Amino acid sequence: MDTRQRIIDAAIRVFNRYGILAPVSKITEEAGIAAGTPFRYFKTKDELLYAAYLYARNSSQQVRTDDPRLAGDAEGAIKSIGRTILKWAVTMPEEYQYTCKYEDAVAYDCFSDTFRDRLYCGIIRELDLWEKLRDSVRPDLPEDVISRMISVNCSVYARYIQHMQMAPDAPETASAIEAFVDSLWNSVRKQPPCGASPAAPSAG
Repeated sequence: MDTRQRIIDAAIRVFNRYGILAPVSKITEEAGIAAGTPFRYFKTKDELLYAAYLYARNSSQQVRTDDPRLAGDAEGAIKSIGRTILKWAVTMPEEYQYTCKYEDAVAYDCFSDTFRDRLYCGIIRELDLWEKLRDSVRPDLPEDVISRMISVNCSVYARYIQHMQMAPDAPETASAIEAFVDSLWNSVRKQPPCGASPAAPSAG
């Protein structure tokens, strides 16, 4: 592993344990490198944080098995997003946990304006899914709220999977993930009119 990647990996572990205000000296200690080495690769701590953020967020692509943009309907898209996030959380917990920290508004004041402007805009906007979802989700839930609901619900489900020490490839983990994505879809889907029978759940 090259030194730049060791620094990024160490930054993820350090900030997961100690928070984003942890000093760079803790990162060098964790990475087993000389003091000052991170600044050969990153001009500022802010730049290091952002590089680690992008690396952690993009690591989700390593576990994605289907593309929500190619799903046939809104239900398929939402469930595809949920499956990817939960598989990511159980397979790459450090990267997932680090990325989640940047969705916490409490942390925003610790970042520069430039950093905040480049932060994650929400999964729905990132994947340009709103047109696919708009007519099938609750009309009282705007795009940014649905993105937040996906993140929050998946975070709760991920903590449960991790607490129960469920193995990434175990059948019970796959079964739990399917139950969780069903629940996620039911929390955002457009409800049938009063007195109407709800649509039967899809097979996929």
